[in-house]
This record gives sequence, C-alpha cells and structure tokens, in this order.
Amino acid sequence: MSDQAVLLVVYDTGSLAPTRLARAAREVGCTPVFVVADTDHAREMIPTLETVGTVVDTAGLTEAETVESLRALDPAGIITFSEFRIAATVRLADALGLRYHRPADVDAITHKDLQRARFAAAGVDAVRFRTITSAGQVDDAVAHVGLPAIIKPVVGASSRNTRAVTTAQECRAAVAEVFDEAGDGPVETAVMIEELLVGRPTPAPWGDYIAVDCVADGDDVRPVFVTSKFALAHPFRERGGYGGFSMVSEDDERAVRELACRAVRALNVHGVADVEIKLTADGPRVIEVNGRLGAWVDDLAVRSGTSDPARVAVAAALGRPYETPEIRKDGPIAFHYLVVPPADARRVRSIRNVSALRRLPNVDRVTVLTDPGASVDWRIGARGNAAAVIGTAATHQDLAATVAAIENVDWIDYE
Repeated sequence: MSDQAVLLVVYDTGSLAPTRLARAAREVGCTPVFVVADTDHAREMIPTLETVGTVVDTAGLTEAETVESLRALDPAGIITFSEFRIAATVRLADALGLRYHRPADVDAITHKDLQRARFAAAGVDAVRFRTITSAGQVDDAVAHVGLPAIIKPVVGASSRNTRAVTTAQECRAAVAEVFDEAGDGPVETAVMIEELLVGRPTPAPWGDYIAVDCVADGDDVRPVFVTSKFALAHPFRERGGYGGFSMVSEDDERAVRELACRAVRALNVHGVADVEIKLTADGPRVIEVNGRLGAWVDDLAVRSGTSDPARVAVAAALGRPYETPEIRKDGPIAFHYLVVPPADARRVRSIRNVSALRRLPNVDRVTVLTDPGASVDWRIGARGNAAAVIGTAATHQDLAATVAAIENVDWIDYE
C-alpha cells in the first residue's frame, strides 16, 4: 500500500461505481480500501474492486476482528455509498475514531419515522404519521393521520411497497398485503402511514418533487447538487432526474436548498446526504433524507459540469477542504430517465428494437435492465425498472421532447 492516506469504503450495492470512487480518491490523494460486506453482490464484485483498490473481505470475521484488521491500516477516513451499510459503517467509524455519522444519530438517519420526529422537534417540518407493525393497528393510525395518506416502509429504499391510499378500506388491504408473509410480494416488518404531501400542479414530464444532495461538517451544511425530477409513475415509482439547472424558479431552488440543509442539520449528518423534497402549493416540504449520496447524482453533476459530488464526498470523509457550487442558470442538462413498466404488468413478454431508443436525439446510452420472461412487480420499486436512458439536452424543451419520444418507442411488451 502507498504512503497516501487510507480511505475505508464499506462496500455493497450503492449509488457510486467503484471505478468512479477510485478516480475521485486519486484526485483527492488517498488510497481506497474496500471493506466488503458478506453479500452476494459484494462478493461478486471483489475481482473488480481489486483492480481499483485494496480489498478487506469480512466474510467469516466478527465485527471486532474486522475492526482490528482495519485499525492496522491506520485509516484516515471512512464512507459508504450503500443505504444497506450505513449502520455498519457507523459502528466501524465509532470503533476506529473516524469522522462519520454518530451512533446516537444513526437510527434517525436510517428510519423514516424517527426522521419525522427529529424534523418536528427541530422545527424543520411537521407531518402527521404513525408507525405500525401489524394490520390490526391500521384504524388507529388512520384516525390520527387522516386521509389521503401514504404507506411506506420505515426502513427501505427505491420506493419499495410505497403507495397512496384514499379510504380506510384501501389502507387496510394495502397494509395486510405488505405484512403477509405468505404473499408473493416483498414483506415489511414495520411501515409508516403518513399524511400525503400533495404536490403543486406541474406539467408533464416534470415532477412535483426535487432532491438536494448536501455535504455536512458539523453545522456547516452546503448543497452539492440539485436533482430535478421527472413525474412519478403510478403508484409512487421514480422516473429519474436531471440537472444542472432546473425548471423550478431560482427563488424556489433557493428555498429547497435551504430546507434541505436544515433537514440534514437536524439529523446531525456528517459527510454527504440526499434530501427529497415535495414542492407543494404552500412551499417545499421534506419527504425524507438518505444518509449517503443519491442515485445518479454524481453522474448528472459531472456530465452537466455543475459539481463533483464523488470528490466532495471523499474529501469530506478525510476532513479535507472541498468546494460547492452556486445555483446554475444555464448550461447543458444531463438526464437519467427510467423506463418504468405499467403497474399492472406481471411479466416481460418480449424486447426488440432497442436501437430505436439509442437513435433518439440527445440520447447517449441505453441500459436495458430486464429480460424477456422476467417477472414484473411494481412493489419492488426501482429494482423493477425496464431501462435507463442517459443523455444530455441543450434546453428543457429539448429534454421534454426526448422524454416523450422515449415513451413512444415500441420496444418492449408485457403480460
């Protein structure tokens, strides 16, 4: 290993590719050491990780043994880009005396109901909610929250099992389904029923919500990138985002940035966090905070020439200085558009003519995320997307036309 500072990267499925992380580490002047979780994905990635850094395989090790093996490397920082490894990273950081989220804050960072309580206590935002762990608690929850409401997992990502309900009967049925271990969908152990934040009227293809990725060092919280969103697919599935300048007004963007920083500060985040915010008729409202870099954020920021989130994240983890951007008013618009199957689809019947997607104006790359014969289930959220279409547009009008063209291409059939 070189004489450069060592950055521990607790690795699993996440929001930044190892090759991109390694490039950012080289630019900052540190050596990445990938601490590999004992999961199928992480283990499959070991050969790739070994080409860009050093690997510490934790399979068969206790957490105490892992800590001692990492301590011998004299690490200067630690980070994860995986939602599923935040808690483990907090424990390792605490044991090694490294800068990261604090143990006292990790539950609020990773549990959506505890986030709501923190936001209300800090005066950031107040939304009615109840946490339930059985179908028998639905009626009391609805009486407190009111209708319409939204059901979402307390711990989770990618819009899994997330849906709106407008009646008590609909809510009972939806909750019974997500707790049904004999069913065919993903099962939850705890869900929130919360007040539905109603977005302001927004023309297609634009979304009525937005995301701000921030970097935090104590009370110093700054925006790194704003990801504007496309309209959700029914019931609550993300269609991707775009940046670096938004369809929303400069005043709205300033308000969104300020609220995002307040939310991150309320959770005592250290390092990077992704904040989702609903744009309502009464102003911006916090949807949730993820204690890691958001999906596609680094790619959109770099391709639009807005900022360098991966480099900022690495520098923050090491306690080194970093720069953050101002609001963009022009420039290229990078996009990451997700093709989402219809909510009633159950299987992919056929795929053909993908080249028609690739030939569309402003499209640089198309990644098909499914196969003929694959099952389709909206309840698994983003893991069920059909394709990702990536490119750059000169104007919002061009981008809107490209999105319409993507949706009109006849390339996939469902049962």
